Amino acid sequence: MNIIDFHTHVFPGELAPRAVDVLIENAAHTGITMKNYTDATLDGLEKSMQKNGIAVSVTLAIATKPAHVSPINMGCAQNQRKNIIPFGTLHPQMENFEAEIDYLADHKIKGIKMHPEYQYFYIDDRKLYPMYEKLSSSGLIAVFHAGKDPGPFTCDHALPPAIRKLHNDFPKLKIVAAHMGGWMLWDEVERELAGVDIFFDTSAVYKLLPPQDFVRLCKKHGCEKIVFGSDSPWYDQGECVEWIMQTSLSDNDKEMILEMNAVRLLDL
Repeated sequence: MNIIDFHTHVFPGELAPRAVDVLIENAAHTGITMKNYTDATLDGLEKSMQKNGIAVSVTLAIATKPAHVSPINMGCAQNQRKNIIPFGTLHPQMENFEAEIDYLADHKIKGIKMHPEYQYFYIDDRKLYPMYEKLSSSGLIAVFHAGKDPGPFTCDHALPPAIRKLHNDFPKLKIVAAHMGGWMLWDEVERELAGVDIFFDTSAVYKLLPPQDFVRLCKKHGCEKIVFGSDSPWYDQGECVEWIMQTSLSDNDKEMILEMNAVRLLDL
């Protein structure tokens, strides 16, 4: 099996130590202890992949300011390689998003990541509908942080009903709702999102979502719409794979989650 990790993060080498410190400090303010399992660089991720048998990792970037969008996306275009698939980013307050999306499509970037908490926007804000329309028509995948976040945020920007509304309004938009549809809101996810024609990734659920609840949510949503994600560097890639392998899911379901669904979604 060629395991694909759909949810990882890396930072430029000179910025990685500070980025790690800031994110750990943000979580500490809410009483959550975070730990990094790599040095959060691309080299560190590749070492983790080699150690843990990960064939391909998708790296997700977040622009906290509109001015950061273009430099991040240019870096993504330069960092593409056989085992690394960088996703670009957009910002809700940016201008000329159409040209940025065209740039990503022209450079074969397969998707973007947006974080409604760090970027402070409501996922179903109609002001963003032109951006979603352009993303949908471009065929790019849109990965959204979903649910709560271990940081000093209101944690109400990407709730399950809003994600469902976004899909209803843009049924052709390829949506991946991270953290099994809504971090720490899995009862609401099961009520509001299970079965909706969007993808969930499995990032940041290890040791938080009981295995039996994870299996039930996978089956209710459809294992064909779940992609594996670790949230490296905050989780060990190997431990996350092993956790899924130890669940009661069938071998076929595990293969879909760990590889084949991502192959299909990424058109590999």
